[in-house]
Amino acid sequence: MNRVAASLATEGTDSCLRELDRLAPRIGLAEVRLDLMRSFDVAKLVASSPVPLILTCRPEREHGGFTGHDSERMRILRTAHDSGCAYIDVEADCLHLVAGWGGGSPTQVIASQHWFDRMPPDLLGAYRDLRDRCAVVKLAGTARSAADVLPVLELLQNAGTPVIGLAMGTPGTCTRILAPAFPQTVLTYGAATPAALTAPGQITVDEMTGRYALHLVTPATKVYVHVIEAEAQEQDVLRAQHQAAPGAELHVPLSTTDPTLPVRLTEVLSGMTVCTYPPPSGG
Repeated sequence: MNRVAASLATEGTDSCLRELDRLAPRIGLAEVRLDLMRSFDVAKLVASSPVPLILTCRPEREHGGFTGHDSERMRILRTAHDSGCAYIDVEADCLHLVAGWGGGSPTQVIASQHWFDRMPPDLLGAYRDLRDRCAVVKLAGTARSAADVLPVLELLQNAGTPVIGLAMGTPGTCTRILAPAFPQTVLTYGAATPAALTAPGQITVDEMTGRYALHLVTPATKVYVHVIEAEAQEQDVLRAQHQAAPGAELHVPLSTTDPTLPVRLTEVLSGMTVCTYPPPSGG
């Protein structure tokens, strides 16, 4: 199952569909940010998309582009829900507004919560509070340092129901790369192009699939997290990734000067290998 999802914010319906057609060979699904589009036809998007869609309409308070009243935003999301798209993404504090939406639609609800200024230490607790109220829990905090990836990795490692977990910001990019290797991960987001990032720390779909072969990564993939300190060391990790069989191995760099982080990562990442740089002699 390809868990790479493009996150799209185009001007209109037709341009969105063109991007979806271009990206379709490399992605398993796509998030369409309705709040960042000038105009859209939900029914046409869903009917014509070559991949399953997640439709999102993020308000300003959640760093989105929708400036109208919440009742109008809910009307848009209800239209999306009734269109039969794969998912709608609803903020956790609005879950009660969609609780009665059924009507035979196959659309499932992602409950999302973002922390744009910090990384909460207990994402697993936030997940447990939400998991029985929706199909998928999405939690995203902001990583200020490499250690801030630990709550996200703990969440992905221990979730027992479908989940999306990521650390925003450059220090958190590794969580986006590692995500498909966890059993309960639904997706990981990539940008359509370098100029079309929809969140800090994103990398492109091309990089996800071309460099890391994330479309082939599964929980059976052998994962190596390389704790590094310098850019030259990152190039060594990328060479290891280039030489690996796509989908069989995944080599991910994580830059830090924190000497305690490798041990903490090993405690969280059951089944994955944490490597320090330089590697132990004879290893």
